[in-house]
Amino acid sequence: MKRATANITFLSLMLALFSGLISGCREEIIPEAFFEEDELLISAYLEQHSDEFSTLIRVLEITELKNTLNAYGHYTFFAPDNKAFENFCTRSGKSSVEEFDKEYLTTLIKYHLIGVETESSYFRNGALKDTTYSGDYLVITFSEGGLESIHVNEALITERDIPVGNGFIHKIDAVCAPIVGSVMDRLNESDDLTIFTEALELSGLSDSLNTVIISFNEDMVFRSRFTLFAELDEVYIQNGINSAADLIARYSDSGDPTDKENGFYKYMAYHIVPGLYYLNEIDSFNYPTLAKNMLINVQLQSDVYLNRHTDTEGEKIITVNESTSNRQAKNGVIHCIDKILEPYVPEPVYLIIDLTDYQGITLGHIYDERELEDMQGITVRNTGIYFRNSILGDGETNLQTTSGKVGWTVEFEIPPIRHGQYDIYLHWASHQEHCQWVQAFWDGGRLGNPFSFVQSKRWPGVEWKYDFNTSQWLGRVLLNETSSHILKFIALESGYGNFDYMVLIPAEN
Repeated sequence: MKRATANITFLSLMLALFSGLISGCREEIIPEAFFEEDELLISAYLEQHSDEFSTLIRVLEITELKNTLNAYGHYTFFAPDNKAFENFCTRSGKSSVEEFDKEYLTTLIKYHLIGVETESSYFRNGALKDTTYSGDYLVITFSEGGLESIHVNEALITERDIPVGNGFIHKIDAVCAPIVGSVMDRLNESDDLTIFTEALELSGLSDSLNTVIISFNEDMVFRSRFTLFAELDEVYIQNGINSAADLIARYSDSGDPTDKENGFYKYMAYHIVPGLYYLNEIDSFNYPTLAKNMLINVQLQSDVYLNRHTDTEGEKIITVNESTSNRQAKNGVIHCIDKILEPYVPEPVYLIIDLTDYQGITLGHIYDERELEDMQGITVRNTGIYFRNSILGDGETNLQTTSGKVGWTVEFEIPPIRHGQYDIYLHWASHQEHCQWVQAFWDGGRLGNPFSFVQSKRWPGVEWKYDFNTSQWLGRVLLNETSSHILKFIALESGYGNFDYMVLIPAEN
């Protein structure tokens, strides 16, 4: 699915809530398909400009990736110049790149390489939407100089959009050190989040935040993903809280601060959103947290606001401090806030839930029933699932059943939704091979009438068009409590099923 909005990843939620170990990342292998053309490829360009990139060329030789970057492909390469490597070696206590381990240098190169072509005109403040070959995100920031001053992580882009035969090179003045630490590692390195960090240790949530990789079986290896909203020490001190013990004294309502029903544990878990959301990826939604059935409301205006509302004392508002946020970790990101974040019941809001976005799922792969048993959040019967590019648009993704026989069943676990009344719409890519009649079910009860996955319209002229993105109103639900739900589809006739995303719109009583 391709949209500008930040979508709630329900697999992240289910893994985090039930095991505390979300995961999601499989390192990609850079393809080695070579071709000959007149135009320079990445390595050839670097060699032609060896006065600027001789050290980088040596690193590519050590890592045996030089030929790889002279292969056919679509790459974006952030290329540190010689001075950048000289400074990097000095900071690392090395006299040259020869003193680094080959494995580390390989990770270093992969951290600077993305498998799509991205020009600077597509840069936005925050994380790039595509991960590097090391499975990480690079963060773009614009200084007051605007386009004349763009940073990727800590490096200044000194020359942008250098075209080569297999993509683009952006020259940078510093080496971007690969992210290796967990969320807890990053917190322990921060001298302005000491109270929050100690409180996570006392709650026991630090164990999950220390987990970077988890293996479900021999074939499925995932990376954890968390987003934290953390109070700076100065925020706590301003409110009379000088230690984690003071937090326990304020919020604990039982003897065990690690008990999930304890008020202190809920307070800390409420600061953690399953999934990875940099500030440019977050949207005006209610986001689930690791505190069971507790949601954080986000509003995007001039700033990023949390739980903005008015009570008897006036307007309450928590602001995310952009200058101290987007702190990267191997398994998440940390944002700093200016007030104490306490559990709050937000109003129902317009909500998009992506039915295709699972941490660990790989585009272009087919998963059978047995493999999906290891992936909480989706269950199938009498079919497999194909995670595919949509035939309708580049970069759009869909889930499609591998069976077109009557009786296939696909069941989605939906993250907690704030209680209220909602109209539910399903969005997908229509095709003539799809199932004509399908019945939807919500928490075991029938949702609306049977509908067809095959949609048609006259486009253009008098020709009937079947291949286009479409939507269907499934029905209206009344939710009496904030909780997670099950959305199920059963094929009543032959044909394939296709799923993209669902939209919930608050409805009037």
